[in-house]
Amino acid sequence: MTPLDLLVKQHVAPVMKAAGFKKSGRTFPLTASNGDQAVLGFARHNVDPDAAVFEVGYRIVPAPYWEWIDRHSAIGSARAPIAFGPAVLAGSVIPPTQAAHAPDPAMSFRERWALREDNRLACGEALATVLHEEAVPQIVHLLDRSNLLQECRHPALPVVRLVPLTRVEILLRVDDAPYEEIESLLADVQLASPHDDFITWTRQRLTARNAVQPAATRSSAAPAQTLQKVRRSPIESPLSRDVSA
Repeated sequence: MTPLDLLVKQHVAPVMKAAGFKKSGRTFPLTASNGDQAVLGFARHNVDPDAAVFEVGYRIVPAPYWEWIDRHSAIGSARAPIAFGPAVLAGSVIPPTQAAHAPDPAMSFRERWALREDNRLACGEALATVLHEEAVPQIVHLLDRSNLLQECRHPALPVVRLVPLTRVEILLRVDDAPYEEIESLLADVQLASPHDDFITWTRQRLTARNAVQPAATRSSAAPAQTLQKVRRSPIESPLSRDVSA
């Protein structure tokens, strides 16, 4: 077992399992009752021969977003979200000075941890503390869609929004917002290319939602059947970090 795997086993797994996360190697997923997921994982960087340098990061993956991303998978072979993979929001677990590979806050790569022969216990304990006191509560907080939406509207480091805000608004509200509100948001979506079918996919989801809801709970406005004119931008993608719509 490598020093990093030993650290994960001894110091990380107990904290994560106590919070309801599952463990798969160096990855820890957590699924909310509505299917939204969070995934925390480790990324190793071979940049220092005297230390195991690594990052600890997490992704917040709402169920509608993942269904959009994974929509072309064959039935029965849907993928699971991965650490450092596509997501609506990404966060980093920042090390304290004594466990950081680059402790100067002004330096790049401040999120990298350094596990050395002489700091194994201190590094493990520091990571467990940061997870327990900061990262895990933040992750659980963000698995609430209303909290996630507020964070996406005003992201602050070490959290970064990975999807344009208008798409986030749609994805987080498509299951319960009135149809006319979703249609209004769709009018502001900038398509990444002529092959970007996000608007079509959203309207199909609205139609499916309408089919299973009791008539008394449906909005008086059904999904529009005629495509509205939308702006197309060649630079936007579903994983853009652009803070525009």
